Amino acid sequence: MASRTLSSPLRRSAYICDSCLNSVYRPRNVHFASTHSLPASSSRNYEGGLQRNLRIGERVRRLRALHSKGNALSMPSASSRRYSTDTRDPQAIICGIAPLPHRRLVSLSGADAPKFLHGLITNSVDSTRLSPFYSAFLDARGRVLWDVFVWVWPELVAKNGNWACYIEVDAGEVEALKKHLKKHKLRSKIAISDVPEDGIEGIRVWAAWGGEHEKVQQWAEIAGLQDPRAPGMYRYLANADRDSIIDGVRPVDTKHYHIQRYLHGVPEGQTDIPRESALPMECNIDLNGGIDFKKGCYVGQELTIRTKHTGVVRKRILPVRFASRDQAASAQIAAERPNFDAAFSPVPMPNTDIKRLDEAGSIKKGRAVGKIVAAIGDVGLALCRLENMTTMRISAEGGTYKPGMHFGVDVEGDVVKVGPVLYDWFVQRKRALWDREDRKKIMSLSEQDTAELQ
Repeated sequence: MASRTLSSPLRRSAYICDSCLNSVYRPRNVHFASTHSLPASSSRNYEGGLQRNLRIGERVRRLRALHSKGNALSMPSASSRRYSTDTRDPQAIICGIAPLPHRRLVSLSGADAPKFLHGLITNSVDSTRLSPFYSAFLDARGRVLWDVFVWVWPELVAKNGNWACYIEVDAGEVEALKKHLKKHKLRSKIAISDVPEDGIEGIRVWAAWGGEHEKVQQWAEIAGLQDPRAPGMYRYLANADRDSIIDGVRPVDTKHYHIQRYLHGVPEGQTDIPRESALPMECNIDLNGGIDFKKGCYVGQELTIRTKHTGVVRKRILPVRFASRDQAASAQIAAERPNFDAAFSPVPMPNTDIKRLDEAGSIKKGRAVGKIVAAIGDVGLALCRLENMTTMRISAEGGTYKPGMHFGVDVEGDVVKVGPVLYDWFVQRKRALWDREDRKKIMSLSEQDTAELQ
């Protein structure tokens, strides 16, 4: 398949500006639950979405120059980089490229394709949308079926003669997704088929992070975008006959990609987002630009829009760090030099309850304040009750969190401490989308309480 490039700009979110959603800076100021304040980031933002744009390299260079006066990330030269599949390699955590064999593509095309897809996913779709975006399929109860990337670019539409896209989903969910699409097809004029992952027509999904995405621009990729779920992450489609998306750079093991996701608190696929059980807001799909709250009817909209109107999301997936009983509970993630410990043991298992620790470091009895989602070494994801584990205030009544609290899990009789992480960019996204409604609700409840006292 001939390589194609993406030239059209990404469509902007209806609710959050691109500068909030697609900040290109790397997170530097990390705040843990014990932090008293959450200062706003001073990083400069630029338009989201990696396009085949010759000016984008200059933008990144200007951004780095802007931060050079502060604690900007110091990247080693290309000639000094060494890549390996060893997950203990700190350089591969800072920057790298990796294939994503656990992700596959399903082709959707036809005259009715945009209208058909618009009624099934959380983001808006129409025939004028010609750039890739992040979204999700929900069931009738508003639970997530699949988190997906919808890949569309002008050359693909021109080739098919009608609007067309590739839907990226977990490899093990391809047949289930196709079945779901066919169930809703009815008389719609659409065509559904697999996209081969091998051979001359094969296409594969790749990821890049750190400064490596700048090199990809020198190579003719099929399509690419800045991953809206976290700063500094990028995603590409490439011909299957490519061993690398950057000439002369060896890819790292896919495990490094998962470590990068965990460091940024990004859940993905059925392992992190179990089908028909997780709510989209709990998985941060809203904060990642995956939901258009102004669009018309789609499957699962009722509960989603109701939650938006109430303005209360009590639980969200956050990045966490693990430590032994004798270590500090809030060992920070250093954005410049991530201190990933692949040899950390014992590693908590998914679905393990997180509870408060007493002064002696033992697990207290009572209600769980969170649940482990995934873990590699001493980093992972956890579904956290925000008002019980962090400084974030969600409702008028508030939560139980107090500075100095520690949390942990029981792993084979050992206590493993769990430290939730709040990044500035995460807090800013939440404020941009939810805080106006939260403030109205809190003020309304406060006025009612005052009236009752009088």
